[in-house]
Amino acid sequence: MKKRFLYIASLCLSMTLFSGCKEYLEQAPLDAPATGQFFNSQTEMNAALNAVYKSAYWNTGNTPYQSIMDGWTDIALLRAVDLGEGNFDVYNAHPKNIWTLAYTTVQRANTMLDGMTVGKSTVPAATYNRLEAEARVLRAYAYFYLTFMFGDVPLITKPLLPAEFYSQTRAPQADVIKFIYSELDAAIPVLAWAPADQGRMSKAVALGFKARTALYNKEYQVAADAAKQIIDGAGLGLNPNFGDLFTRAGQTTNAGKEIMYQILYSDADASAINYVPLGSISRAAGGQSGRFPQQRLVDMFEAKDGKRIDESAVYNPATPSKNRDLRLKYTVALPGDTISMNLRTLVYDIYKNTTSFRNASGVWATSTNADFDNAFGPAKSGVGLLHAKYTMTAEDAFTARVGFIMMRYAEILLMYAEAKIELNQIDDSVINALNLVRRRAGQPVVETTIQKDQNKLRQLVRRERVAELAMEGFRWFDIRRWGIAEVVMPQQVMGIAKDPTKVPAIPSFKTSAVHDLNNIPVYTGSESLRLVRENRFWYAKLTLLPVPQAERDINNLLTQNPGW
Repeated sequence: MKKRFLYIASLCLSMTLFSGCKEYLEQAPLDAPATGQFFNSQTEMNAALNAVYKSAYWNTGNTPYQSIMDGWTDIALLRAVDLGEGNFDVYNAHPKNIWTLAYTTVQRANTMLDGMTVGKSTVPAATYNRLEAEARVLRAYAYFYLTFMFGDVPLITKPLLPAEFYSQTRAPQADVIKFIYSELDAAIPVLAWAPADQGRMSKAVALGFKARTALYNKEYQVAADAAKQIIDGAGLGLNPNFGDLFTRAGQTTNAGKEIMYQILYSDADASAINYVPLGSISRAAGGQSGRFPQQRLVDMFEAKDGKRIDESAVYNPATPSKNRDLRLKYTVALPGDTISMNLRTLVYDIYKNTTSFRNASGVWATSTNADFDNAFGPAKSGVGLLHAKYTMTAEDAFTARVGFIMMRYAEILLMYAEAKIELNQIDDSVINALNLVRRRAGQPVVETTIQKDQNKLRQLVRRERVAELAMEGFRWFDIRRWGIAEVVMPQQVMGIAKDPTKVPAIPSFKTSAVHDLNNIPVYTGSESLRLVRENRFWYAKLTLLPVPQAERDINNLLTQNPGW
């Protein structure tokens, strides 16, 4: 190779004496983006778009970031001390990772959108417009997370020159949200309701991101209108079996077309593995149990009669999994539940050093129970609970490829209901949206007595968002936009009874009007009977993540969020 280089160099030197060697070794300029050299055909544009999609799978250890975000809230926890404890600084890895991942998506989308104009004439107009629209939705998706997690952020809409890397400033959040709307509004008319390829952006997903952006920004009419377009036009429905949504087999069928957009893991890619199951499942089933629910999540599920557990006539704290909203068993595993994880079926138990396992022939036998005594298991490291959502998939947890859902129709129905309730535009369409979600869960329809009561419906839809969407990455945003983070976060993390023969009392939900409205259980007086973990804290600065210090070290024009 060295001889070949010397030969070419010598040849160029000789040719320069006569006519030069410019064309022979022509290079793209190093002081400007080289996007004009690419995307001259549909094949190249497709490859660029695939790279944008790939960059939007924001992983941490083969785990989608959205899957751990509830661990930073009041309904779940991570085994190691993390953002939920409130004790972190501007050097923390999570804000840095999210910032970097989101801007990687922005950069790839910018590069594609800028570069593809060169080959526009070589691609059918409809195809070109679709590719462009998908990239714009993905760019809007990245900015959604950036602005609602960091507030004001640099708004970069084109490939940057090297000199521009160090001169970016933070645009006001209002400008970023305006840009998100403009991207989505440009894409929505172009995209189909049902894309030809699985995993691609659709008109419904773009409208869903618009509704989500508007809801989080308290623009309730915009949110309601966008959600209503999906309800009326997309032809979507609910999977009749809630649990099937979180298994690979159920996702393949996608009954009701409920799943609108998800992170896909392909058999064709050996490295495409989802470690959400591995990181959450029982130690007795061979998992790592590094993420756990809190007791607060369990207690926010209604009883079977449609009442909150402090108001129900059928709830018994001694048998907390009985007579409950059926979504509970697909979201949280409680001691005594029969669980199937990592291709093993067992009775989940933290109170004994043995438990029952079912072998391949269906015979039950007693064996050692790692959930009881493992130092990192749910008894000693968690608070006695396990995640069931995404863990009951019939796959080897070390090679699981169950998809992670980023948007589904149930969320659309709940966004529509919440937006209309906040507008006090309560009509049959609102009640119907809530009832669709509740009927699928086996819960009674909305009581007639509260169908015109804005505050009671607000309480109900907030409870529904927890029961329906827990562990899907929404709670971090919800407690901030509802203004309740300062109430729910400073707490001691609570778990189940330390001794099953000493049953703690039903928690109180009526410590204050805010607690009642937001279904927040308080465990005063029963702490000594429960498994507990650390005390968590809340400071006003935690409303937003800090701008990563590493970014500010590179660019001193980036300001910091208040308090950091």
